[in-house]
Amino acid sequence: MPLPKLCAHRGLSASHPENTLPAFASAIDAGADELELDLWLSRDGVLVVCHDETVDRTSNGHGRINDLDWADIRQLDAGSWHDPRWAGVTIPRFEEVLELAGSRIGLNIHLKESEEAVRRTCDLILERGLAETAYLALETETALQNAIDYAPQLERACLASQADENACLDIAVRHGCRRIQYFRTVSDRAIQAAHDHGIICNLFWSDDAEETRVFAKRGIDVILTNCADVLKTQMQSAGA
Repeated sequence: MPLPKLCAHRGLSASHPENTLPAFASAIDAGADELELDLWLSRDGVLVVCHDETVDRTSNGHGRINDLDWADIRQLDAGSWHDPRWAGVTIPRFEEVLELAGSRIGLNIHLKESEEAVRRTCDLILERGLAETAYLALETETALQNAIDYAPQLERACLASQADENACLDIAVRHGCRRIQYFRTVSDRAIQAAHDHGIICNLFWSDDAEETRVFAKRGIDVILTNCADVLKTQMQSAGA
């Protein structure tokens, strides 16, 4: 059976505090093919790596990222909520992840919001020469169009209307997306239709090796997973 590419969802988020440098560094060391990360803009315009719009769940702080300055976000403990041994781990800014990853691993960059965030993200990707390894995962047609208008050369993944696989694919095709991200309920017909348009199929998500291999056999190209290290080892062992 085929082995899909593994995208470390928020890094090695099963064993590390999500969206932190240790989670990303360990995913790279484990041989993940891609890192998935989430971005928001702070009040003073810094691209902050965090899944939620607030820092409440994944740190000892409170408040919306849009309402906080980077200097204050940087002081938060983003590790203790996961396990006391990660106490003192901080929330990173986007540049730190780019510095860590370089061009040695793919970057699945999930942008959560505004046109300004799209522009700043594109600028940093292009400045660092990462257009071949980084792509933008965008949730709305407006965001997709903003990316096309500002940096059409950057690859886009369609996350718009994910609950409706037909609508999602239609949007991906109309906006020239190289990738689409389906949910676990995706049909074989939708996977084949995407491939017929030359679109790479990402899947959110799987943490089970056998299930991952089945998704790959059905045509899924990239699996988002919270435990890329374990999954990679299990799949390689099963295929040995």
